[in-house]
Amino acid sequence: MKIDMKKLTKICFGIFLASLLLSIAFWFIQINSLDRVGPTIKMDKKTLTVGIKADDEDFLKGVTAVDDKDGDVTDTLVVEKVSNFLEDGKRVVTYAAVDKSTNVTRASRVVKYKNYKSPRFQLKKPLVFASTSSDGLDIMENLKVKDKIDGDISDQIKVLSDKTVDLYDAGDYKVDFRVTNSAGDTITLPATIEVYDSDKERERPFIYLDQYVIYVKKGQKVSPGSHIEKVAVGTGYDMDPDDIISDVSTSQVQYDDSKVNYKKRGTYEIKYKVKVDSHVGTVRLIVVVY
Repeated sequence: MKIDMKKLTKICFGIFLASLLLSIAFWFIQINSLDRVGPTIKMDKKTLTVGIKADDEDFLKGVTAVDDKDGDVTDTLVVEKVSNFLEDGKRVVTYAAVDKSTNVTRASRVVKYKNYKSPRFQLKKPLVFASTSSDGLDIMENLKVKDKIDGDISDQIKVLSDKTVDLYDAGDYKVDFRVTNSAGDTITLPATIEVYDSDKERERPFIYLDQYVIYVKKGQKVSPGSHIEKVAVGTGYDMDPDDIISDVSTSQVQYDDSKVNYKKRGTYEIKYKVKVDSHVGTVRLIVVVY
């Protein structure tokens, strides 16, 4: 029997073409059946206001997720990331939701903390120290920081200075105290550390203030004289102020707050000075205008 090669070729080509078309059709159907679109995340508020102790449950309030094929997938929503503070107690929260085909969708919104304030420094005693060769003196012993989110973060304060604070050498040393809370809010307190000659402590007059760091709202002023509590000779700042009897009139204390710009946010110092006989005593009030 003679085989018609031309006819056989046509049949084979037809079978091949049909198989190819079926494969393309099957591939096209498979591709179209795949779910490549993630859920849609919706939020009832563009900006959410929360309390200081807000957690993921609070951040997720008013957020829903719906998928075209799977329907409501709100139960897959998670808080993926919370940014550091941007300004005025605001952070950005990023949400994520997933459908059954593992398509992930992300969305973000601003979260504002109600009544949030940046951490604040507190200074119980002035940054004035007698010169000493001891390594045991802690210049931050009386410096504290309270934060609305983390509480007491005093142990996280860092000292930055271009010049080593030499407690054996009398003089003034410029430093920056810096601390950051868990939400990335960093505050810095520029200050002057004064080291006086310990050999002259008995003759030195000491000025005591009711506080050594104050926060003042922009546009308001303070009365520097109202912060002077007492002046005494030879007492030092290690003593409890309640045990000190003032033997110098506070009216002798001089001060100048002309360099404090109450109209501009920043940190300033008011230097108080008193002279008794030939001996001079000084102390500083740090004023933070916010």
